[in-house]
Amino acid sequence: MEIKSQKNIGFILIHGAGLGAWIWEDLISNLDYPCLAIDLPGRGKHADISTTNLSLNQYVESVLFDINQFSPAKLIIVAHSISGVIGIEIANKLQNRVIGFIAISASIPSTNGSYISSLPFFTGLFLRAIFMFAGTRPPASVIQGGLCNDLDDKCTSKIINHFIPESKKLYTDKLRSQVIPDNSLYIHLKKDLALSEAIQVRMINNLHAKQVIDIDSGHLPMLSKPNKLAQILNTFASSLI
Repeated sequence: MEIKSQKNIGFILIHGAGLGAWIWEDLISNLDYPCLAIDLPGRGKHADISTTNLSLNQYVESVLFDINQFSPAKLIIVAHSISGVIGIEIANKLQNRVIGFIAISASIPSTNGSYISSLPFFTGLFLRAIFMFAGTRPPASVIQGGLCNDLDDKCTSKIINHFIPESKKLYTDKLRSQVIPDNSLYIHLKKDLALSEAIQVRMINNLHAKQVIDIDSGHLPMLSKPNKLAQILNTFASSLI
């Protein structure tokens, strides 16, 4: 694919909680730029790493290790869901390379906040209680209803069967800083049942997004509408050349 090799901009694709790099496969085939689909610890080539007690910083260091082997000089972070907190830390550490930030229904806490702090107060308390007694793997019915409301049965089963519990600290550790590239885009998902309309609006404000684009999709547009999402990413990247 010559068009990809000629461009010195690349996408870093970071999946949300419980998922893996595999969710980006259909999207990648439609991108015009090099891309690196990250597997967070506990899956893929990092399957031997237990997520049980990992800190947010250890997640970040794992992503940085993979990015350091990725050749494009200029990077666009594409952060989905909870990986918004990871993406912000990456953008801060790689300010000399990161030229754009795309948040897909992503958590963008306020300065020195955490994923849980970005949620409504009582929702955060409820989530902490669940973590204490049941861990971070939701019941299959919750995964199906929250993540897969617009996906087919085959895809839904794959998500449920491959779901990886994350460390509690990924949800509770605070950001060390909040340096976001000037070129930021928030992709608002209109049918998202995992991150509500009100929370997405708050995240858009926290990101100070220069662009907001709606997709008529549930929480996983890279699976339900990969062509539409790829078009948005390609257009964003081409605007930075």
